[in-house]
Amino acid sequence: MHNLELKTSGIQSPRLGIRLVLFILLLIAIKLIKKRKKKCGCPPPVIGETQGYNVFNKTTSITFTLASATGDLQSPPPTVGTTLSPGGRENFEVNSSEIKNTSASIVYTATAANGTPIRISFNLNNGGGNSGIQSVKSTGPVNVNVNQGSVFADPSLTITDKS
Repeated sequence: MHNLELKTSGIQSPRLGIRLVLFILLLIAIKLIKKRKKKCGCPPPVIGETQGYNVFNKTTSITFTLASATGDLQSPPPTVGTTLSPGGRENFEVNSSEIKNTSASIVYTATAANGTPIRISFNLNNGGGNSGIQSVKSTGPVNVNVNQGSVFADPSLTITDKS
């Protein structure tokens, strides 16, 4: 009888070839899974989660008083009458919902050293195309700047002295 010899391109064992193919397929599958996860940088809100918003008082001498805080704020919200001293920070947490946009309305008041009344009002919106700090209005000798935040930082509103 004839002896047939089968050579497989330098691979000593067919098992090694199968392992190599399976390993390559595993690497491809891992890369595909990672790509799918990176597609969405902002997952949809989950019921029970909140979005944080910070208010910074960078004035030199004006203390603000929380006059009103209404809407979809995490319970319990900051107490009306709470003061925000120079150099201070207040955090508001607006509830998230998968079925509707949520928001809160905030009003601060103060009196400048010369007796001028100051009023700052704004809305904290969570969800939809208008997320962030919106409808900012202020009276008196202050500037109000809004930073809508990023993946790494909550949106913030900063109050400074008018130059």
